[in-house]
Order: sequence, then structure tokens, then C-alpha cells
Amino acid sequence: MMDSLFGDLAPWFTAPALLGTGFLMIQLVLGEIGGDGALDLDFDVDIDGDHPGAEFGWLSLQSISAFFMGYGWIGFAAYRFLDVGFTGAAMIAVLAGVGVAWLMVWLLRSFLKLQNNTNVSIQQARGMVGEVYVTVPPQGTGRGEVVLVINNSRHSYFAVQDGDAADEPIVTHTRVKVRDVDTASNILIVEPA
Repeated sequence: MMDSLFGDLAPWFTAPALLGTGFLMIQLVLGEIGGDGALDLDFDVDIDGDHPGAEFGWLSLQSISAFFMGYGWIGFAAYRFLDVGFTGAAMIAVLAGVGVAWLMVWLLRSFLKLQNNTNVSIQQARGMVGEVYVTVPPQGTGRGEVVLVINNSRHSYFAVQDGDAADEPIVTHTRVKVRDVDTASNILIVEPA
């Protein structure tokens, strides 16, 4: 087994594979157990907040370790199991490393974008058009539920009717407009759109 991993020219692939995999595993373990240190730093950084995920670029530690992991394991597999020689395996390894690094950057940016889009104020719902999820009963007889898309994410809110035309229920899948928001109870006041 050791001869297969470290014999011949295989260390050109196994060493980066083990280092990249080890670093990603350490990050995973520290992230799960809350690994932080007792380091106290005081500095000021000005970052443009319009581009969530910009800090996960091609030269981040995550993408570099993902490159080494992809380069190493795919290169090792190509070197040992395909009849392409060292040069062919190295080219396959570089392509695989770039692909895995790109995938890591894309995933981290996507996760960060999801995290940034979840904080929504119910005040943003005023004037928006949504869809009834649970039938909104006539005025004063209960509440239903409405789904709105705010900042590219779906949010569900309780809703009631109010006004002259509120004597009929608004059934599921009907489009409604948010006329007002009761901030005390976080309930939308809706009317058919």
C-alpha cells in the first residue's frame, strides 16, 4: 500500500492530495466543534458589501486546499490506473484541481449568498404581490398564510383580510397584494391582486 502511494513518481500526486485533504478535514472539524483561539486583534477593514462571497476567491485557503486535493487524488488515480504516463496524469490532475477549486469557490459563494438573503424585515412586504399558501378567511374570522419572494428567497407570513371586499375567503394559489403590515403581530393585511 505504501509503495503504491509513495513509490515511483506517485508522491507528486499523493503529497498534495494528503495535504489538501488534511487541511480541509481540519477546517471541517474545527468548524463543527467551534474551533477558535484566544487571539484578540484590533483592526479596521473596509469591504464593499455589494458582492457577497467575494472573499471566497481563487486564492483563498479553501480553494487552494481544494485544488491540491483534486489535483492529488485525480492525478494519482490517472497515474496508477490509466495508461497516460506521468505527463498525461499531471495534465489531468491540473484540470481536475482547477475544477474542484472552482466548485469550492462556487459552493462557498452560494452558501454565503443564502446566508445574506435570509434577514428580511416584514416592512419590506408592503406593496408586494405574493401567493396564498393557506386560505385567508374573511375579515375577522381567522388568518391564513401567504408566501412572498423577498431578496430572491421565499418567506411565509400569516395574513388577514381587512376592508369592504373582505367578506369572501381568498383561496390557495390566489395572487394577493400586501396592502399593509401589522408590525405588532407580524401579520400581513392582504387583498386579492
